[in-house]
Amino acid sequence: MVRMMASGDLTILNAAVIARIVDRGAARSGPDQGELDLLENGGVAVRDGRIVAVGPTEAIASEYGHPSVPIIDATAKTILPGLIECHSHPLFAGERHHEYAGRLGGASLAEVAARGGGIWSSVMATRNASDADLLRRLELSYARILSGGVTTLEVKSGYGLTAASELHQLDLLAQSRALTPIELMITFLGAHVVPRDIEGPRADDRYTDLVSAMLPGVLAQGIAQFQDVTVEDGLFTPAHALRLMAQSHDAGLTVRVHADAWKPSHGWETAVEGRAISAEHLTYTPDDEIRRVGKTDTVAVVLPMAELVYMTDRRANARLFIDNGVPLAVATDYCSSIHATSLINTVAVAAPWFRITPAEAIVAATLNAAYALGRAAECGSLDNGKRADLLIVDVPHPNEICLAAGAPIVDVVIAGGTIVAGSTVQPGDRR
Repeated sequence: MVRMMASGDLTILNAAVIARIVDRGAARSGPDQGELDLLENGGVAVRDGRIVAVGPTEAIASEYGHPSVPIIDATAKTILPGLIECHSHPLFAGERHHEYAGRLGGASLAEVAARGGGIWSSVMATRNASDADLLRRLELSYARILSGGVTTLEVKSGYGLTAASELHQLDLLAQSRALTPIELMITFLGAHVVPRDIEGPRADDRYTDLVSAMLPGVLAQGIAQFQDVTVEDGLFTPAHALRLMAQSHDAGLTVRVHADAWKPSHGWETAVEGRAISAEHLTYTPDDEIRRVGKTDTVAVVLPMAELVYMTDRRANARLFIDNGVPLAVATDYCSSIHATSLINTVAVAAPWFRITPAEAIVAATLNAAYALGRAAECGSLDNGKRADLLIVDVPHPNEICLAAGAPIVDVVIAGGTIVAGSTVQPGDRR
């Protein structure tokens, strides 16, 4: 049952463990990636939608346990920052489940494409869908994403690939803010793939020119908070990407990058050279490239569900990124071909998939994901003054999240101090 409360005032007591994930002014890498700043038998006070205190239950109850303020009893449960989904493509139409069934039956990617599958099928379906259908799908997707513990969500265009359709998709994403309590961060992804309706020689060059020509309209529209650029062999070269990234920086629009999803494409080093805030996928980024680039503020966003669904023969080397001073984030890659909406379940998968610890995976879906979206001043940790985005999970320790993939362990989701999904709130005078 969802309990919606608009006051923005709450007191949470008796948590078995609070993972504060204290923000020290930078995304975490190396040994710090695995530090959750745990507090046992703790409480959190929220006033006017902001965190005002995190501490031992006795101290929080004494100072903030006022009868007029609702209390949540978190006995035997864990409190985390609200999860942050930093890579999703939720605006699409059409179905691609038959492609996955075909791949599992032995079909190659080339065979799937020859049958009319792939991203292009989603582009055509999305171009032909009604606004009402697209918004209905978004509302359903957001509800499912929220139930997986997400309070901040990055959403991309990219299934239009013309100036008019990309601007329209950005407008629909802006409209969809009214459909969810999740904070949406909107990305322009004109450079997703080279559309098939651009034929002839140098199609990649000519489409890069078109994306470049789209950017002034995107800026004038004032909706997109990022531009995302693909660096992938056979789609956009590093030179194409660096050109678009430089144009975006000159216009004041933060850049993120799709990189190395299908084969080594110099995507990681291109993202860092082009001062991207994040680079995402990185499945085929060579180990020597990770070592050569070394420590960087660019966040490496790994997508275990994409690797699982795409049946890649390599996994992103998450451990090497962490150990080389690169902050790691984890996301679902929810899109037309990957319908994994639960970020908490993706965290549970990420730990064994990449051989990282539960704590490293949790930091990857909270504080580091906040830095990947430029939102660390507002969310990603349980620091005083930040927006009160919190998650109460029905496990006695954060490690248990990675033992419970698929289990309904999300108990309460709080966004801006308001309960937006979950179960019970106790009367204000109950301890």
